[in-house]
Amino acid sequence: MAINIFFSLLLVSILILITLEDIKTMLISENKLRLFAISGIIYLTSLGFSSEKINCIDLIFKNSISMLIIFLIMYIVSYISYKLFRINSLGLGDIKLSSISTLWLGLELSFISLCISFLISAIYSLHSKLTKKFKLFHQYPFAPFLSIGIFCSWFLDKL
Repeated sequence: MAINIFFSLLLVSILILITLEDIKTMLISENKLRLFAISGIIYLTSLGFSSEKINCIDLIFKNSISMLIIFLIMYIVSYISYKLFRINSLGLGDIKLSSISTLWLGLELSFISLCISFLISAIYSLHSKLTKKFKLFHQYPFAPFLSIGIFCSWFLDKL
């Protein structure tokens, strides 16, 4: 139980740092992404040490493969949207953030996280377009929505 509280606080802290940076600069630094990834690996390792049923090497390997899958899916979405609209709909930092979150969440929860993120972002975007705050293809930081999705998925898993 204490380990879940510690890693929940760590996850929230890192996601807040990433969110604030993305809101301020529309960029996510590599150092914060590395911190997020290393913390995820430490979390997986601690899971392996806290339970005899979990092999941490297998878990890290499985989640790393899942991370590559999410990266490729998000990169393809970004590439297709760029080819269609000539606008970067997803930044590389957003792609990396969503793929690294797979270390923390696993593949299934990462897909749930992405669904939550895109849904909340769509509501925000629609509201902003209806109130004339956004123009067509207006770019805005996506890390806050990814962070909400990641935390919601994490919280759902821990219930």
